[in-house]
Amino acid sequence: MFARTFIAIAALVAAASATTVNLTNSCGYQVDPGFYPAATASDGSSTGGFAVAAGSSSSVSLDSTWSGRIWGRTGCDASGNCQTGGCGSESCTSPAGSGVTLAQFSINSWDSLDFFTPSTTDGFNIAVTITPGSGCTTSPVACTGQDMGNGCNATNSCPTGTNYTISFC
Repeated sequence: MFARTFIAIAALVAAASATTVNLTNSCGYQVDPGFYPAATASDGSSTGGFAVAAGSSSSVSLDSTWSGRIWGRTGCDASGNCQTGGCGSESCTSPAGSGVTLAQFSINSWDSLDFFTPSTTDGFNIAVTITPGSGCTTSPVACTGQDMGNGCNATNSCPTGTNYTISFC
């Protein structure tokens, strides 16, 4: 009985420490966000990516020590073959090659802070804005073109426990 109670409490603590990232597609076309390493989809499954229709939103959870990349893939077919940002399948198991705009995150990285950067270091394919949720005083930061935008390629921080919205276009 004690073991089951301990496991249930540990699972609740782990779920409470996850960071939610809302993905908003403001483009006039489908965007397929890619995640490396994998994130947790809203249904609880591990995912390296999925499709978000034009004008729609979805969300993922990032584990309490997640450090990686999120990027928008464009022109993808049902098999995950994309015009930009492709990783070889619908659910990525490796990062995209060059030519993509990145939203980079390091959750609970140092001193109870999350670090995040919209980046065109690898290239530019789609505008990306990262908006921190409540509990953080950092304003939205964006890459709207190669090395362009408010906060593009700059590292920002928020207290661990902050949720984020990534807007494409």
